[in-house]
Amino acid sequence: MRYSDMFGKTRHDPPCDADSVNAKLLTQAGFIEKLAAGIYNFLPLGKRVLRKIETIIREEMDGVGGQELLLPALQPIDIWKKTGRDVTMDDILYRTSASGNKEFVFGPSHEEAVTPLVSKYVQSYKDLPLSVYQVQTKFRDEPRAKSGLLRGREFGMKDMYSFHTSDEDLDRYYEEVMAAYSRVYDRCGLVAHVIEASGGAFSDKFSHEFSVETAAGEDTIIICDKCKSAQNLEIAEGSVQDPSTDAEDELPMEEVDIERDFSVAANAKAHDVSEQKILKTVVYEVDGGGLLGVVIRGDLSVSDVKLENYVKKMIRPATTETLKEAGLVQGYISPVKISDKIDISFIGDHSIKNVKNFVTGANANAKDLKNVNLGRDFTIDDFTDLVEVSSGFDCSKCGKALKEITAVEVGNIFKLGTKYSEAFDLNFTDQDGVSKPVVMGCYGIGTSRLLGTIVESRHDDKGIIWPMSVSPYHVHLLTLGNDDDSSKKAEDLYKDLSAEGVEVLFDERDERAGVKLNDADLLGIPIRIVLSKRSLENGGVEWKLRDEDDSKSVDLGQVIDEVQKILKK
Repeated sequence: MRYSDMFGKTRHDPPCDADSVNAKLLTQAGFIEKLAAGIYNFLPLGKRVLRKIETIIREEMDGVGGQELLLPALQPIDIWKKTGRDVTMDDILYRTSASGNKEFVFGPSHEEAVTPLVSKYVQSYKDLPLSVYQVQTKFRDEPRAKSGLLRGREFGMKDMYSFHTSDEDLDRYYEEVMAAYSRVYDRCGLVAHVIEASGGAFSDKFSHEFSVETAAGEDTIIICDKCKSAQNLEIAEGSVQDPSTDAEDELPMEEVDIERDFSVAANAKAHDVSEQKILKTVVYEVDGGGLLGVVIRGDLSVSDVKLENYVKKMIRPATTETLKEAGLVQGYISPVKISDKIDISFIGDHSIKNVKNFVTGANANAKDLKNVNLGRDFTIDDFTDLVEVSSGFDCSKCGKALKEITAVEVGNIFKLGTKYSEAFDLNFTDQDGVSKPVVMGCYGIGTSRLLGTIVESRHDDKGIIWPMSVSPYHVHLLTLGNDDDSSKKAEDLYKDLSAEGVEVLFDERDERAGVKLNDADLLGIPIRIVLSKRSLENGGVEWKLRDEDDSKSVDLGQVIDEVQKILKK
């Protein structure tokens, strides 16, 4: 491709409304162009990169037996009502209507479309296992569309669905796909952590996410450098350091008048104790289950996801109005001396088991209790792990201190079980003639998000640094100056490289050297070859790799061989 013929050119400055590295660099370099918040045009350069990412994904999905198909983006609302996700995912659904007042949604995902399709072709255990996938556009009404391609309202995605006779067969295939996903990210030049996470709206089971460390990420990942474990903050497990209170005697409980605000820090300061000594109660409303108080050490936080997984119902923090209606005094709630007239149950995090002489609220305004002890002064209905793990906790496997990193999710996989097959009567007859629901798995990679993540992970202050595997072109060939001989040799080199199957962007413009070299750095193509009168006098061409600082001179007759060596790596 000649640069002068290319649709989409570099800009001197990035767009003023770009809120991330990938939005700035991809737009400035002419890969994408914003149409609206979370909606982007892919220009030829961007489309070339996207197609190469999709090719890698297709090769790996084909390698684990996936068969590609294409499902409609426009889906009747009736199939979403069958699973109830017209309600649970209502906040992100794009809805529309057609003739006859029929309601449709633009698919944010395709479980509802693929399951009834497969039910038409699967009857017997002999038809299973089966895996199908597509590369298609998804639509989600993100309330906070931001970060360029990382969080969009219209975006590219590869979604694959597998169908099995048993949980054991799903487990086997799940591991195969997990390995294939790791190969995808490795081939795209990324290091992806495999993280256990919540299934969210897609599954009531745990899932696995693939996350790449970058400052632009919205996820907090807890990792252990020693045993290489990685967990999403929402469900991460870690060992809490217990305070040294074994030598303490249990002191008599005492009620005190106090003036303080509602924060743990203010409470600890008012009583001149550490935050570990504060017995904190966080009250939630449980869907269909009343009020639940979660009792935890004051220096720790409750993981809402762990709590929701424990109660197996939707939860939300109790509002000030709800607390007041229940007879609870905000800021002074505790399981100690709670009135029998107040309808609330309590569960505890394990962190409160080994602390003596807590300070907590007395369930009355401006009154606290000192020297509160578990067992003697209050009891808890049940204990479980409810703590939100953070940096400084110890790894539960090896004991080494955990640390937090910021990352962006680039893929996820779920064990769906029989949730969707039961909703759509997707059954099979086993070897004994018994009808059973098909067991399903789901596997997604955001293709456009992956493109944005590569830029977030691989750039410098000059521009993008593409890995060869997904770069729009292998070689960026430039001419400098107006020397006829060097221009002729550059034309010949362009034709010769192209004839050998090398993808070349040829910048033959009559432009200043600084402009062309800066554009080359911005575009980030792996190999830069400069041909000029000076380079010929020095022995051939100036050769520079985008991810290296130094350039070298390469004999003109050796250029093709040098390029081929790199392409074969």
